[in-house]
Amino acid sequence: VVLHIMPYLGSLGMSRYFTGMIAAALPVCSIAGRLTFGWLGDIYDKRYIMSISYGLMSTGLLFLCYADRIWGGVYLFLLFFSTGFGGLLVLRSSTVREYYGRQFFGKMVGILMGFSSIGGIIGPTLAGWTFDTTGSYYTIWLAFCILTLMSGLFILRVSPPSKNHSSRPGIMDHPVP
Repeated sequence: VVLHIMPYLGSLGMSRYFTGMIAAALPVCSIAGRLTFGWLGDIYDKRYIMSISYGLMSTGLLFLCYADRIWGGVYLFLLFFSTGFGGLLVLRSSTVREYYGRQFFGKMVGILMGFSSIGGIIGPTLAGWTFDTTGSYYTIWLAFCILTLMSGLFILRVSPPSKNHSSRPGIMDHPVP
């Protein structure tokens, strides 16, 4: 989405200046999600907060599908997608820590980032291929919307960590003599 936002909005007839401003606003607007969802993740069950994050991203993608037909669709996309995306960025690592403990944190984050990199290769390539083949991004945005919504539902099915697992001491939990 981030890689193709400018070409997509340009294909809808929006100016390069406007599309550039939207692309620049995505990471800036995600700060609100990072702060809010990071805070909420410390208070409530992270699975529910992550599900809300995925829901916001999915809603944003739905608005992106109809950005040329709904007044303010681009701004609604920016609001929902970037807030949810920012929230996921901070929740991902803290959830790994909570579910796997400090002992396996590095290994699990490495695995997670590895799969994220694969998605970072496949997603933009698939989006570009879809546009080149169909002349539109609509189908791929809708597919990403559905997959993101499914992710939000799947995260709810994850069992919470057991008390003895999440409290397992890590290196930093031992006092220094």
